[in-house]
Amino acid sequence: MSWDDFKSMPDKTKDVTFRSSNSKHFYAILRFGKKYKNVEGGKNLAMMAIKVFQKHMEREIEVLNADTKIQNEILIGDKNIYDNVIEHIKDVKLHKNTVIGREILQTASPDFFLNMMPKDLERWKADNMKWLCDNFGENCLYSVLHKDEKTWHIHSLIVPKFIDKKGNEILSNTRYFDGLGRFAEYQTNYALHMQQYFKCLNRGVKHSKAKHLSIKQYYTLINQNLNEKDISQVLAKAKNSELLEIKIKAIEKTLQVYKNYNSKNERMKETAILESKGLLKEIEKLKGEKETYKEAISYISQVYKVPQYVVNECVREVEHINEREK
Repeated sequence: MSWDDFKSMPDKTKDVTFRSSNSKHFYAILRFGKKYKNVEGGKNLAMMAIKVFQKHMEREIEVLNADTKIQNEILIGDKNIYDNVIEHIKDVKLHKNTVIGREILQTASPDFFLNMMPKDLERWKADNMKWLCDNFGENCLYSVLHKDEKTWHIHSLIVPKFIDKKGNEILSNTRYFDGLGRFAEYQTNYALHMQQYFKCLNRGVKHSKAKHLSIKQYYTLINQNLNEKDISQVLAKAKNSELLEIKIKAIEKTLQVYKNYNSKNERMKETAILESKGLLKEIEKLKGEKETYKEAISYISQVYKVPQYVVNECVREVEHINEREK
């Protein structure tokens, strides 16, 4: 199926579409990530962090869930991110609270990319690059398309260099990013831009309070196992220790299913789909005793050192696996 098929649809780009979080439509996803900022007492802290950014983006270090057989594609700049930033700001006087750069992520709903024709993938890349250039110009020093993970996505680094009234080069993060209202404007603007060709793409829910799992939280959660000694200590203090133990172990099982489903290994994914079917009834039983369920979530949150909503989000994902597969 080609995206040309959508060209006959009515043009609604003047009023960006807002969909509820429960709909089955595709989303144009724009995220504003980490700020690379100097802090008092942290000499060259921002540049050290940019060096780490380079290692991750260019796969100079091992990256979990990345397929080493797949080559990523640099769209703007080159692999020498650190050196290019140094060159870009060489005439700028840096202060202790200067924001040197900011990450941006552009992607879409995972199913959007399924069976997409090559020419449409090229158009998606080109439209993303045009949006970046229109909004950030030469201050977008680097963009890379990561194809080696489950869903295609573009990472970019914005270094906000401007000329002030005196003709001096300065860095001013606030000219681009000066509050939540501006972020919302960017997201609406991005959705409008992508809808010009891909009319099936929608903006996310405006003013949504939905929280998103960070990569760090996700990896922390799926790459640990519960310690039996810790479990026994918690159970000793619980009023209904037997029920709590059942819930803790069932939640851990859902996390393992979530991990397998997101794996590159097709056999593990198939196993996860089968296991998720059996887990649906178990999850409902889990939530029957609300207080004990909350206690189990709280315990896992403490052990893994991630917020409780992260654990809940993974459980919800397992509940939705069967629906997505259908």
